[in-house]
Amino acid sequence: MFRNIKILGIILFFLAPLLTIAQRLKFEKKSDGILLVENDAPRYFYRTSVLDTVNPFARTNYIHPLYGLNGEVLTEDFPEDHPHHHGIFWAWHQLYVEGKRIADPWMNEGLEWDVLNTHTEVKDKTAILYSEIYWRSKSNYEAVIKENLTISFQRIDEDIYSLNFSIKLTALVDGIALGGSEDPKGYGGFSPRLRLPEEVVFISSNSIVEPEDLPVQVGPWMNLSGVFDSSSNEVSGVVIMGEPEKLPSYQGWILRSTNSMQNMAFPGKTPIPIEKEKPLIFRNQLLIHRELNSREIDTFYREFQKSGASE
Repeated sequence: MFRNIKILGIILFFLAPLLTIAQRLKFEKKSDGILLVENDAPRYFYRTSVLDTVNPFARTNYIHPLYGLNGEVLTEDFPEDHPHHHGIFWAWHQLYVEGKRIADPWMNEGLEWDVLNTHTEVKDKTAILYSEIYWRSKSNYEAVIKENLTISFQRIDEDIYSLNFSIKLTALVDGIALGGSEDPKGYGGFSPRLRLPEEVVFISSNSIVEPEDLPVQVGPWMNLSGVFDSSSNEVSGVVIMGEPEKLPSYQGWILRSTNSMQNMAFPGKTPIPIEKEKPLIFRNQLLIHRELNSREIDTFYREFQKSGASE
């Protein structure tokens, strides 16, 4: 019996690292979405059904809350100044079918997102969520676009984690066109709505960037730095990355220091076609970190680029 106990102890000793990895990250399915948990701490919630069936701005297919390194909530949902903003979301003002405008997805008008076939997997330090979403016209419930979404969470070290987004939009009917706001701002696309620090600093390629009303032309990543967690009073950051060279009619960065989202704007106010045979595909990454400098962020960006080339 002693010998059996000893053997069991040896087996558990060698299995311990594997068990730790398996328990490190897990997805919890809720009635209205999926929660990613890391070592008993929530990391993000992906919404699969509407929060409020009466609210005209309620929708699905976005992340909120997104949690920081200390467990603080980094995102806002239904903010009073812009109730159509939802955590980490992606949307456009103009959606056309055969020359007819059928919806303003940015304002949640004329369209709903039907989230189907969501599944998850955990591989070592990476947790991956896959989802298939159908963009349906509210007038006849016809699906006009199929979206394939992949969200990958990776713990890099104690002070850094990343969240990667890969979004593929495939036209299901002829004559689909997508456009941004119908003004010189031209905003639309990947849009984090963050709880901004009182004294947020925008940095890109080692230079401080001042937000302007119109798009700002700077590098492929933007670091928002400040005190996101008021309980700790420590400076941390959120880096937003994209691939501007791959975006059709890329406009630049829409940046706001208060009461709004941050946006890598495309395609501007002139809609672009999305063909059945040629989906629109774009990727973004968020880095949640403590005190990364520009050189280090550049290194992470190069790795982000490489990961896209291998897909």
